[in-house]
Amino acid sequence: MRIFNELLIATLLFSACSKSSSNTNNTSNVTAGTSISANSAALPNTVDQTDTLRVMAYNVLNFGDGCQGNTNILDGYLKTIIQYTQPDILSCEKIYSFPVAPGNILNLADDITNNALNAALGGRYTYATPTNASAAGDMSVLFYNKQKLGYIKTQTILNNITDFDLYKLYYKDVNLAITKDTTFMYVVVNHTQSGSSSAQRDQQVTLEMQVLRNKYAYFPNLINMGDFNTHNSSEAGYQAIISAVDTATRMSDPPFGIDASIKYPADWDTNPQLFQQYLTTSTRLSATVPNTCGTSGGAKSWYDHIFLSSWLVNGSNYIRYAPKSYQTIGNDGNRLGVDINGTLPIVNNSVPPAVLQALFRFSNKYPVMIKLVVRANRNAYSPTDPTERN
Repeated sequence: MRIFNELLIATLLFSACSKSSSNTNNTSNVTAGTSISANSAALPNTVDQTDTLRVMAYNVLNFGDGCQGNTNILDGYLKTIIQYTQPDILSCEKIYSFPVAPGNILNLADDITNNALNAALGGRYTYATPTNASAAGDMSVLFYNKQKLGYIKTQTILNNITDFDLYKLYYKDVNLAITKDTTFMYVVVNHTQSGSSSAQRDQQVTLEMQVLRNKYAYFPNLINMGDFNTHNSSEAGYQAIISAVDTATRMSDPPFGIDASIKYPADWDTNPQLFQQYLTTSTRLSATVPNTCGTSGGAKSWYDHIFLSSWLVNGSNYIRYAPKSYQTIGNDGNRLGVDINGTLPIVNNSVPPAVLQALFRFSNKYPVMIKLVVRANRNAYSPTDPTERN
């Protein structure tokens, strides 16, 4: 049985939990201060009610390296963005590498949590244990709403230029103490190799997906998100995610199969005009305004994605993708080759002006977001999570 900070409550949760048959060998990756409390969130407690989880992936452009200014300034911009988006799960890719020990003055995950996220929404957030086994120059961190979600472990499933981590969370059902049952959520965060050649990132993502398919006989409530740097849907790495002999381990990119808003094959790098509302690179037209950090050229390609397992598409285990909820925050579909806050061809009214300016100044990337609906009914039949093979 895994050891958590609140041992007695954790024992109650997992001794009778019918949803997980995962192995118990990984017992160390628990964030300091993580609390497993059944009643810490005001969630629905009747079978006909639901809750919503907002999931966001955001490349934060080497937050902490000083290029864009000090973290105090950047924290203010991110605070504004978080007040508007209010994510329950937030992956931040490309944070400047930092010591992972909580409380270290150089720990940038602490800085973001305390001075941006919790400053925006009053103590709601914490983060999963980050890693940097690859000794990369930048890192990814998963933040989450501790009122709705609990954290179990971090597992580095691939160490290839940077770390590709799998995080296991659980949903804090208000009836947890009674039912001794919960729903689990698994999140993989990516930041692949950029560049015109896809060879390196193809290898990274293909290996990542091989590990996941070896680990699970069928994918549970699994999200695979982040900055994939893909130029089109034909890249081998992208295909490794959405294609598989076994449909139970295929993943979906919501604007395509689920929402059917666009179709494959898709080349957003060569034909960005066909995918304008989904473009995530760049919020900035100029290479020198507001600074010389990151890429320029305005919205021109679509590097950031949120892929979902079939369980999340179909609602197989209490959590389901909310149709048409996928969005590129701050992209009104008219940003091709222009600034996010440009007034031509039209004024961008997709978000409030203060959020628009914060997005422009905080990063050269647009964040992407989806919504997941959590069903409160724990009485209906639902399949159990697959055994973790490793």
